[in-house]
Amino acid sequence: MNWTPPPPRWDTLAGKALDSFFAAVHKAMPDYDKPLTIFGSAPIQLCLDEDFASADVDIMVLEGGEKLRQIAAEAGLGRAGTIRSAFGVQICPPLLFNPTPHYLQRAHTEVRHGLMIIVPHLRDILIAKLHRSRVEGQESLIPKDRRAFQRVRELSGGHPTLPEFLQDLVNCEASFRPPHDGGLNSFRFNAENALLEIYGHRLDLKRDILDPAAIATQPPGQPPAGFIAEHLKGLGK
Repeated sequence: MNWTPPPPRWDTLAGKALDSFFAAVHKAMPDYDKPLTIFGSAPIQLCLDEDFASADVDIMVLEGGEKLRQIAAEAGLGRAGTIRSAFGVQICPPLLFNPTPHYLQRAHTEVRHGLMIIVPHLRDILIAKLHRSRVEGQESLIPKDRRAFQRVRELSGGHPTLPEFLQDLVNCEASFRPPHDGGLNSFRFNAENALLEIYGHRLDLKRDILDPAAIATQPPGQPPAGFIAEHLKGLGK
């Protein structure tokens, strides 16, 4: 069953801070035409729970970051802003937001104050949280990420369900590969923790991720890997 979260509410605390920022950007840069993508925990507050707060309202931008930070600071909306410290606007580069590859296909988009605003689907918001770097000795999800999963599922009738979450993880198969620098794969450990702590499911990497990903990327009509070798072996007996 498809699950579509409610549209964002701009009358929430984070929504008001964002709307003030959008208005300030439009006034200072009326020709700015790049999308502004809201991520982190703010979409949970905007779409589901007006009391779900975070330290920052994260906005991913493609370019003009320094100018946008200056506008936020001048409007009292920066991380040390005067409007409400809990909702300081933080301008972030694209590398800090890592949802599923197809997130734009199900994101909410709208124009506010002449700007294109993107609010990703909450499934992508949760997936992106799994990229959070882990600290030495960490053995579980950090509390605020666990709370995000629990709150979204509580207010969405159990969505994302286990099959939905596993499908999103399959679509992020590349993120399960060992890092090039030989470091810790935080995404894999966070995914394992989320599956166990939220769904009671113990990850089997081959069964849950690698095999479904291999099948999904197989060209139509092509036999599965090993099919020909197995049949040739049988003919040789």
